[in-house]
Amino acid sequence: ARAHGPQSPSNLGSISPVSASRRAKMDLEDLEQGLRAVSSGGHVLSVEQLTSIQAGLTLLKGKEKLKAVYLWGKFLGSEADYWVAYGLAESKLDFPSKMFFYAGEDYDFKALPMITEEVGEAITMLNLSSPFTGLPSKILEQFVEEGMENEAPMAPALKVTEVERLSLLVQEIDFDTAVVPKGAHNLSEAQVLVKSSQFQGLGMNEATSLENYVHFRPPASVASLKAHALNDLQFYSNFLDPLSSDLPKGCWVVRQDLGGITLRSLTWPGYQAFHVPGTTKFGGIYFGDATKNTDLAFLI
Repeated sequence: ARAHGPQSPSNLGSISPVSASRRAKMDLEDLEQGLRAVSSGGHVLSVEQLTSIQAGLTLLKGKEKLKAVYLWGKFLGSEADYWVAYGLAESKLDFPSKMFFYAGEDYDFKALPMITEEVGEAITMLNLSSPFTGLPSKILEQFVEEGMENEAPMAPALKVTEVERLSLLVQEIDFDTAVVPKGAHNLSEAQVLVKSSQFQGLGMNEATSLENYVHFRPPASVASLKAHALNDLQFYSNFLDPLSSDLPKGCWVVRQDLGGITLRSLTWPGYQAFHVPGTTKFGGIYFGDATKNTDLAFLI
């Protein structure tokens, strides 16, 4: 892993198609290049941070025996921040499962806890909107607006911690984002999702269209589920949910930046994806305080 600091966005234009086409996502092997591609969002890591993240991900990869690890993002906390990473694990289903991990300022990644339906409901009942503190074991307390104490719903009896809220939010944000170019993956004859050997990147005109990006997660839309029922799935391109179907309409902003295309989520401010047209270079990352824009439908 390289330990050089992030370079300015202006250097994106110097990436050759040959070298860029060999890289994809925010993986350990090319984390610096991926971060440079989304630096227009205003989040740049120092040399020390980049070196520490690379070291932490290297240890995680070896400890968990993962083929690859990816930096998912960073939550900004009031007292400390959380780094989040993930690896892909083989699954009995047709879609690989994501294993999420978190770390504090020590960059020592630990597995995020699995969230049961009961824990998820308890966290939702707390009506939290505040940023994280950065203290994983902190017991969450119900948020009640001043003057509304008598009308507030009863707090859940189940005690939940901040790291459980972190796990829930990571899953929620990942479901709404996780952007990849359409065609970057296909289904094998065994109906398992794999990287497409035919994908060489979107053309420039294609890359500026929201219809050519999909969510890298199990599909939820009726149209995508119908595609799964077809016999020639490995040749069918519409088996992942497209961003163009996301609601409210206008919740994604597509821009042409130096060296590539960026897609920014207005639902989850802080998430940004990128793709370099004509190459297999793409990825996404989240830098935010866990705030969801719930008023977006009234603002567009």
